[in-house]
Amino acid sequence: MKRLLTGWTALIVVGVVILAAVSFILPGRRHIALDVFVLFVGALGLAAAVRATHGASPDVHEPSLVDELADPLDVLPQRPAELERLEREVHLSLGSSFYLHHRLRPLLREIASNRLLVRHGVDLERRPDDAAKHLGPQAWEWLRPDRAEPRDRWAPGPPLAELTSVVDALERI
Repeated sequence: MKRLLTGWTALIVVGVVILAAVSFILPGRRHIALDVFVLFVGALGLAAAVRATHGASPDVHEPSLVDELADPLDVLPQRPAELERLEREVHLSLGSSFYLHHRLRPLLREIASNRLLVRHGVDLERRPDDAAKHLGPQAWEWLRPDRAEPRDRWAPGPPLAELTSVVDALERI
């Protein structure tokens, strides 16, 4: 700080010496020399203010990892709404075969139809025999177009292992 103050003082002293020299050599131009001196001192004051504020403020453009972790205003990213909806569909389908038939099964059929068409050129509705070969017997039993609606609306859904095997069959397509 002392070194900085000495530098600014030296610049002001140099300005005063130049002002005195110009006033002595050119007495008719004293008012112009005084205007230049005032502008010079103003520029020095502005430079000192910029330097002081830059030193006092943190670098807001490059926060450190510690600053980011310590910031209590940051919120964790939310899970995608579609993922939460799909998890809810699976959970409810495990509890009710009616819910499985009317909510989860159409989603699984859409996935199977898309994957069969894109990867094998097989339309689930038009070529059910080829689709059954690619899906496997258990997945086909779930996804076949003529699957009957469950008679008991409140019957429990399938076991989780069965649902897992159907999802695995879809992933293998």
